[in-house]
Amino acid sequence: MTSKPTILVVDDDLPILALMRSLLREFGFEAVTAESGREALIEARKRKPSVVLIDKNMPGMTGDEVIRALRAEPGFDGLPILILSGEPVSKSDLKALGADGAVLKPFDIRELIAQLRSFVPAEQTA
Repeated sequence: MTSKPTILVVDDDLPILALMRSLLREFGFEAVTAESGREALIEARKRKPSVVLIDKNMPGMTGDEVIRALRAEPGFDGLPILILSGEPVSKSDLKALGADGAVLKPFDIRELIAQLRSFVPAEQTA
C-alpha cells in the first residue's frame, strides 16, 4: 500500500486553509497546513511534503522568503513549490524565486489538482 502524497499549504487566510484541507483530502492527498512562514518551515522539516503550495503575500515572513529558506536547506532543493497568488506571477519571477509554478486565485479546482498531481511521484498516486 502506498501512502498519500502530502501537500503543505501555507496561507495566512484561515478560510483558504480550511477549504484547501478539505479539497485536498477529497482528492486523495494528505493536507498539512501552516498559517505563517515560520510555521511552514517547521512543518516542512517535520512532514517532508511531496509539494508545497504557498501564498506569496503573507505578513511577517513572506512566501518568497519561505521559498528561499527552503531552497537553502539540504534535501529541499528539489521539493516542488507552487505559489498561490491573487496576482499573476511571471516565469522569470518563478525562476528567480526557485518556485516550480503558480496557481492564480481564484483557482479552478480541476486545474489545481492536475497541477499538484503533475509534481507528485507516480508511486504516490497509485
